[in-house]
Amino acid sequence: MAQSLTERDIEALVRQVPGWEGSQISVAPLHGGITNTNFVANVDGEPRVIRVPGERTELLGIDRANESEAALRAAALGIGPAVIATLPEIGTLITALVPGRHLDPEPFTQRLARVVELLHAFHDSGPLNGAFPIHRVVEWHARDAAAYGAVVPAAYDRLHALSQRIEATFATAPMPLVPCHNDLLPGNVLFEENSDRVWLLDFEYAGMNDRFFDLGNLSVNCGLDAAADAELLRLYFGESTPSRWARLQLMKMMSEFREGMWAVVQQGISTLDTDFVTYANDRLGNCEHLAAQPEFEQWLSDAALS
Repeated sequence: MAQSLTERDIEALVRQVPGWEGSQISVAPLHGGITNTNFVANVDGEPRVIRVPGERTELLGIDRANESEAALRAAALGIGPAVIATLPEIGTLITALVPGRHLDPEPFTQRLARVVELLHAFHDSGPLNGAFPIHRVVEWHARDAAAYGAVVPAAYDRLHALSQRIEATFATAPMPLVPCHNDLLPGNVLFEENSDRVWLLDFEYAGMNDRFFDLGNLSVNCGLDAAADAELLRLYFGESTPSRWARLQLMKMMSEFREGMWAVVQQGISTLDTDFVTYANDRLGNCEHLAAQPEFEQWLSDAALS
């Protein structure tokens, strides 16, 4: 299994990259991530990142060909690390190790303009072959979780009905699908020190989707408050309108719904030492909390406006 690979195994795989057979190579763990196991390989003094995929990650909505296309696109745009090579034996990419650190909500918000600039560049870069249809993704997660013995929470039926209402609302004033990152966790946004440079990492889930999913995903994952949400919309669109505000809030719910159901699938397939039950319950609970806001029905009405 890929997850049982040792540092020595990784070194042997890296040596198979053309031109690296006789290189000086050392491998060390890179901590972080809850789906994959990560390593840094120093190849003749140049640090490279190798992510070893977890078990049956295709059930989580990951297609390695789609990931490769999106990662190469992001690298070409200068918003993601350079793609150095591939390791087809384990279905992953070797990328450059870029410098930087993750930020808490307040300093994150102070650098929000640059993050939005990167998202805009990716969203406007032209179609990708892969798709991430968010309202289908949550359904696929429920199906696959049940197929692999995980208990689908009772909240799923309530939240699926919510998803259907949101999908119907967006369909009344549809927007073109765009390339989306779809996994804008704080760990996937890296800020360089003493520079305005920002990197987006990990394009495993990238594919065509509604741009508001990326915006809502960024907001809810990175702990943006109402003022930061308004600033996010202003930076992205030039102004916040009732329709844009409503779509952002509704997609924050879909982000939590998807994240929770992703963790339910993990309960059936993952061998990682992670408490996916608590993770799922927290995310699905927050989705229900967001949906219980008194403005919810108004958001549905406003989101239907063009």
